[in-house]
Amino acid sequence: MSALIKPFDAAWFYVEKPNAPAHFAPLMILSKPAGAPATFIRDFVEQWRGARSFAPPFNYRLRQGRVPAWDILPDEEIDLDYHLRHSALPAPGGERELGVLVSRLHSHRLDRRRPLWECHVIEGLENDRFAVYIKLHHGQLDGVGAARLMARVFTQDPEVRGQMPPWSVGMQSKRRPVGYEPGHARPRPGAGIGATLSSMPEVLKALGGMARDAYSGRRPEVAAPFLAPMTILNRRISGQRRFATQRYELARLKRIAKAAEVTINDVFLAISSAGLRRYLSELDALPKKSLVGQVPVNVRPEGDSSVGNSLAFIYARLPTDIEDPIECLAAVRDSVAAGKARHQALPAAGVSPFTMLLLGPYMTQLIFGLGGRVHPAANLVISNVPGPRERLYFNGARVEQVFGPSVLFHGQALNITMTSYVDEVNISYTGCRDSLPHLQKLAVYTGEALDQIEALLIPKRSRPAASGGASRRKRLK
Repeated sequence: MSALIKPFDAAWFYVEKPNAPAHFAPLMILSKPAGAPATFIRDFVEQWRGARSFAPPFNYRLRQGRVPAWDILPDEEIDLDYHLRHSALPAPGGERELGVLVSRLHSHRLDRRRPLWECHVIEGLENDRFAVYIKLHHGQLDGVGAARLMARVFTQDPEVRGQMPPWSVGMQSKRRPVGYEPGHARPRPGAGIGATLSSMPEVLKALGGMARDAYSGRRPEVAAPFLAPMTILNRRISGQRRFATQRYELARLKRIAKAAEVTINDVFLAISSAGLRRYLSELDALPKKSLVGQVPVNVRPEGDSSVGNSLAFIYARLPTDIEDPIECLAAVRDSVAAGKARHQALPAAGVSPFTMLLLGPYMTQLIFGLGGRVHPAANLVISNVPGPRERLYFNGARVEQVFGPSVLFHGQALNITMTSYVDEVNISYTGCRDSLPHLQKLAVYTGEALDQIEALLIPKRSRPAASGGASRRKRLK
């Protein structure tokens, strides 16, 4: 059996290069259940090793050619002993040791001769914890799709046992087509194509308006492709990766967002901008112009857990040229609002063609191997993935944190991904080892930027005692 690949999903295979693999990898830290036997992790792995039924996309193998497609493999043709791997850190392993191992695992491409996934169970973490790291190809899933996969696999009930592993649960093979309406057994003929064609005048109007506003300079808050400065983030990359993390209480970001009348995502982008400003300054590599981020936007419908990508993108200013943290936050808010307004003005059928046309020149760079050799479309990809809102468990093991090591390409040596989970946000920094030294410093500087903005916006008496900081309040203009 075989299945077609949508053009946007297929593009991930054309842009993938030997030193720029196109996989990402949910990384979950789990705690053993209370009273678990010493053999709990071994038994956990053996249970997963016994699950030899495979659901989409774990039974998909790439059929390479001018038009790539999926071969759907029968269970007996999939070598689970290859895909499922059991590793251990020298106990007691901390975040540094786990980061070193994940950096190494994340550096290697998935084997296109096999289904495009690996699952690593890593034991030896301090405080009786272990990790599950799952490599997935971006041609099959996006970050929100992976989060929904985890929600399908895990449970909110700590007493449940005998759960099936990710590859046996899988995703839906197809999503509801454009043109589907309740009460119709099938989509209306030609509805998808017709809706897309009818949206093109609005798509072209939106692109033209963005170009006029951005390239003329009359609206400096509007970001667009190729307005980014050339930086050390935008050179050719090697195949080796660095991985660093940072964690914050979600309540802290909510308090700041409320005080500043911005979104949590605005706060995330602002502290990342401030961290990047300090990091690049120390390397004597801070450009005079603001950085530009490529920001994925989830357009996957609620309840959609199908194979494939459902992403749009906006370009947003990351104001590394602004020293004042509150002014930086205001600039982020204005730039993100301008990008979102352009999307929100489009009909639903226009989002996909708008995204394809917006990203077309950038994707062409990558396909023809020009990334890092010509002017960058953006300096980095920076994304906010909404994760599960409720605590998850697997066979009684409690999921403590969820991180997202992600994708790099030539001309983009850094990816920053924030994943929300219950009452935390977990930030992942994926960097090219040879381009970005001491990546953990960037994570530290981001945390210090959060402390600084919190101190300026939230009176000390209004914060939990552990937060610390100054009491001066300064609002956005």
